[in-house]
Amino acid sequence: MPLEPEDDHPPRDRPVRSSWGRARRVALALAILPVAIVLIVPEGHLACDAPYVAPEHSPDKRWTLTLCRRPMFFAMPGGSSDAPGWMVLRDERHAIRGVSSLEMVQLYGDAAPGTQTMWEADRVSRTFVVDLPLVDASNPVRRWLDDRIWRLRALLGLTPSSESLH
Repeated sequence: MPLEPEDDHPPRDRPVRSSWGRARRVALALAILPVAIVLIVPEGHLACDAPYVAPEHSPDKRWTLTLCRRPMFFAMPGGSSDAPGWMVLRDERHAIRGVSSLEMVQLYGDAAPGTQTMWEADRVSRTFVVDLPLVDASNPVRRWLDDRIWRLRALLGLTPSSESLH
C-alpha cells in the first residue's frame, strides 16, 4: 500500500485573523467612543429642575444664568447650603453655553453685600462666583455640539471654578 504524504500543516477549523485586522477594529472603536460619549452624555443635574434661586435673565432676555445644586452624598443637618453647585448659562433656545463650578451654593448670596450679576455685551460675571463669556452659536449644529461638550465637561469636573475668582 502506498504511503500518503504527510501534511505538514494541521487542518484549521477557523479562519486566521491577522493582527492588522484586530488593530483596525480597536482603532475604529477608539475613534467612535468619544463621539458616542458626546452624543449620549446626559444633562444630569445641569437640567436644574429645582434651582437654588430664581434664574437671572440678561437685560435683552437672550441669556439665562441658573444656580443648580449638585447632590451631596452626606451632609450634616443644616449643611445643605454648603453643597456644591453649578452656574449654568443658557441661550434663548435653552442650550447650555457655559458652566462654572461653585464650591458652595451659599457663596452666590454671600459673595459681597450688594453684589449684582453684571451683564455686559460679551460676558456675564458676579464677583467671586462666575465669569463666563457670552458666545452665540454660529449654527444649530454648533449649538447642539457645544451643549453636549459643556455637559461632558461638567460631568468630568472640567469647568471653570469659583475658586479661581477669589
